[in-house]
Amino acid sequence: MSELSENRSSAEVLRRQEALYRLIISQLYYDGHHPMAITLQSSCNVVEPCPPSDRLSQLVQIGVAHEPDRMKRMENQPSIGLNPIQEILIGPGLDLEFESDIDPSAPEPAQYETAYVTSHKSPCRAGAFSIDGQLCATGSVDASIKILDVDRMLAKSSMESAEPQNDQQGHPVIRTLYDHIEEVTCLEFHPSSPILASGSNDKTVKMFE
Repeated sequence: MSELSENRSSAEVLRRQEALYRLIISQLYYDGHHPMAITLQSSCNVVEPCPPSDRLSQLVQIGVAHEPDRMKRMENQPSIGLNPIQEILIGPGLDLEFESDIDPSAPEPAQYETAYVTSHKSPCRAGAFSIDGQLCATGSVDASIKILDVDRMLAKSSMESAEPQNDQQGHPVIRTLYDHIEEVTCLEFHPSSPILASGSNDKTVKMFE
């Protein structure tokens, strides 16, 4: 009977551990850290799908909000022979599968729609929007940089069902830069001037106007 109880306890620990891993992976996907999420999912052998979600962030916020109450309850509870560290670690518990009623501040990822797709010859690892939201720049492992007009992207998306037009007329990609010779790792628009800065593994920083 004792062995059966221990097996059930071990199974419960593993179940909660996997639930925690799934929450972490979903949070990483939600925050845009896809490579990190994929690596963790593989390392932890998590086979169940982990859709993007900010539930872990919500649970942490709930836990932080109730931390003072938890400490008061711990002070009023009779001692059961645990040292202070064990009491802190055990605490009142937090249900990782609890569905909170707090509405997230951002829309769910499933509510976003693809407005426009452009491609590089290799993975795209850098991106930036201008302060006014009119331009978007993408940088790739293939060393190229593309600058896109946001209004044209949205217009292109809304005209998908219309008759085909000349590809060059109103094309969202307004400029492609090939000044770097290795992977583009970062992009940033100047806050007040029409200047784009880029950094690369070729150990150069370039400014484009």
